[in-house]
Amino acid sequence: MIITITIPFPRNWGQGEDTHAYLLKNDEVAILIDAGLDCEDNRKFIKSKMRELEVRNLEYILITHGHIDHFGLAGYLQEETGAEILVHELDGKFLKDYRNALNWFDENYEALIEGGYNSEELKLMKNKMLMTIEMLRMPKYYKTFKNLNNFKLESLHLPGHTAGSVGYVLRDVIFSGDVAIEGGTVVENLRMEINSIQKLKSFKYIFPAHRKTPLLKEDIENLEKHFINRLEELLRIIRNGMRLRDIIRNMYGEEGSFRDLLRLRNLISYLRFLEEEGYVMKRGQFWISIRDYFE
Repeated sequence: MIITITIPFPRNWGQGEDTHAYLLKNDEVAILIDAGLDCEDNRKFIKSKMRELEVRNLEYILITHGHIDHFGLAGYLQEETGAEILVHELDGKFLKDYRNALNWFDENYEALIEGGYNSEELKLMKNKMLMTIEMLRMPKYYKTFKNLNNFKLESLHLPGHTAGSVGYVLRDVIFSGDVAIEGGTVVENLRMEINSIQKLKSFKYIFPAHRKTPLLKEDIENLEKHFINRLEELLRIIRNGMRLRDIIRNMYGEEGSFRDLLRLRNLISYLRFLEEEGYVMKRGQFWISIRDYFE
């Protein structure tokens, strides 16, 4: 039995999306895939849901990837139920210490300065992220995922959104986290992401962590079109050369928010993909398209 539990985005966290968690349950044991963000209201919410659904033995919490809106409540549930938390080894570092998420920021610091953000603005962005980290209750322990034979559940590595993103496979169904979301998803590595969404087409039903659920093959094809459209839009925008900050403004309209961190990571992934394919080049602070459209 598959039961969708949509965990609200906490009102005091600002603007964000609800997270779908999926409960797999039989007469003996239950498994939860992803867990939503942690806050007092969500603790009450998930506790009430578990009681309503008569979950007496939550044995495992499977995390699709190491972002806080997917593992945030897992630590609380682990304390309450004794459930084991399982995650891909490449994303386990985030459950151990979410400060590891700042590695992306540090690795791209020079590019962000070149792109038009000054050191004070970047410091503010980083401090906002550190404040978020301080709000988290990290799980006490976790393990690397291994196939769960009693549920005939397997893990499929789907890197792109994060290095350790996975889908959990149950026959012709896959629980895919943020690898595929209706309307588009943020990626760390676009090339890996494109390869991963190809794998999703072999499943009858794809259960994502946000928005429409389940997704079908045509939804995955629409996501592919989304990526192509964004690449072509990017090529048009930088035809005469543009800095990262100005590209953000042209593609998203607003700037200066905490969300810019996600947008910048996504944008850099797109630009590096296009650079590898020979569509763009970087000259000083400016990214310039060499070809007019993406084939």
